[in-house]
Amino acid sequence: MAPLAEDPRLPWADGLRADGRAAGRDLARAAAEASGAAEPQSLAGALVSLAAGTEAIARLRAMLDGIDRYQSHPYRRTLQDPPTVWSLGRARLLDYGRAPEAIGGPGAPGVLVIPSLVNRAAILDLHPRRSLMRALAARGLRPLLLDWGDPGAAERRFDLDAYYVARALPAARAAAALTGAPVAALGYCMGGAFAAALAAQRPGLVSRLALIGAPWEYRRFEGMAAALASLVGRDDPTLAEARIRGLGEAFGSVPSDFLQLLFAALDPTLALRKFRRFAQLPPDSDRAEMFVAVEDWLNDGVALAAPAARDIALDWYRDNRTSRGDWRLGGEAVWPAAVSAPTLAFCSPSDRIAPPACAEPLPRAIPGARILRPRTGHVGMIVGSCAPREVWGPLIDFLRG
Repeated sequence: MAPLAEDPRLPWADGLRADGRAAGRDLARAAAEASGAAEPQSLAGALVSLAAGTEAIARLRAMLDGIDRYQSHPYRRTLQDPPTVWSLGRARLLDYGRAPEAIGGPGAPGVLVIPSLVNRAAILDLHPRRSLMRALAARGLRPLLLDWGDPGAAERRFDLDAYYVARALPAARAAAALTGAPVAALGYCMGGAFAAALAAQRPGLVSRLALIGAPWEYRRFEGMAAALASLVGRDDPTLAEARIRGLGEAFGSVPSDFLQLLFAALDPTLALRKFRRFAQLPPDSDRAEMFVAVEDWLNDGVALAAPAARDIALDWYRDNRTSRGDWRLGGEAVWPAAVSAPTLAFCSPSDRIAPPACAEPLPRAIPGARILRPRTGHVGMIVGSCAPREVWGPLIDFLRG
């Protein structure tokens, strides 16, 4: 990593940035001395270079061992989807009120759960011990999960407005009709923007609003906004738009591999660290099984319609239209201040996808909204070991009123 130590895109922790960059310069100098590219060559420089190389090899070997153990691990997700009660195109509503864990029956309070467009909805029903959907059902609620699905022939032409008007809004109407009353809207990640739009524009459909790691403000270029800016550029919208359009024309939609590249750019050394840690876990442990479950979900990406990708990259991340009040859905501006439903938001200080400066402005703009700050990351708020205590419990209490 020494050659990248001073690259502004390298995500040093604030307290390590100065020392890390200085160490990078020292290592680069030692390597140059050891190779004879710098004079005078010193024994100390050669030893430093050798020690750094030896340590790097050991860490890479441990990472590869972890990857091998992951690929050969016997765990496979076996949870069966509950009944589909509504569908349109590739989107469907899964009724967890009819899952084996449910205790509330058809008349239980409905919760429309809206996940991100760029990852599979299965994260919300990942594992028998880490299923937010089944936890809601087991506490007397009727969770209805909006599974966007892979873009089909129709969805490949969808921008965010079309996803809202032609999928999210009909799903919300179907959920209210199924339960016979307005439903709570729970939005995770970018699904939070759709949930907030429903609460602001259709108060008759939404009784309560809950947000988990929902990005909204992109002015500071943190988290995913910074990763996207480094790839598509901040100053040439024509070029960025052409790249996204080209991906759509070549593949039919923006491939999940491109989206995975953005997530990797948030923390270039994450794979090195996490697979080294995994290699040290007993293969039959609960932690190892949960690691495999999350990693399988991460690697089972979903493509994104190119027009929607264009809206996210340019209207959201570059132009900050959400926070500026310029974002329109269904011909109407999305104003968080118009939300009258009780609102609870979970904004984690350690969230790299939607950092506090990105996520907290949304609930701050909603009158009377309450913010909780769980001590876990973006995915951890849904499936982490402390999620049941720090997120699920308060969320269930809120949704039950």
